[in-house]
Amino acid sequence: MEKITLDENVWSHTLYKQGSSYVLSVPCGGTAVYELHVPLDEVTAEAGMKDPRLLELLATSVRQDPAAHRTYLNQPH
Repeated sequence: MEKITLDENVWSHTLYKQGSSYVLSVPCGGTAVYELHVPLDEVTAEAGMKDPRLLELLATSVRQDPAAHRTYLNQPH
């Protein structure tokens, strides 16, 4: 399934759409940088595309407390 980039802010976040799913990818960490992939609903993703500040706020929240945003998508398979 093709992954389409909808919004990107280097070192902050990337919003993807893959099929009917939206995912916010946020680089986290300090010395070791990793990406945390947070699923978003359509309403949140579309609101973020209209006002990128919303995605910035969400990305900041994810970076400040990555554990609070972990889901099954972030677990090793």
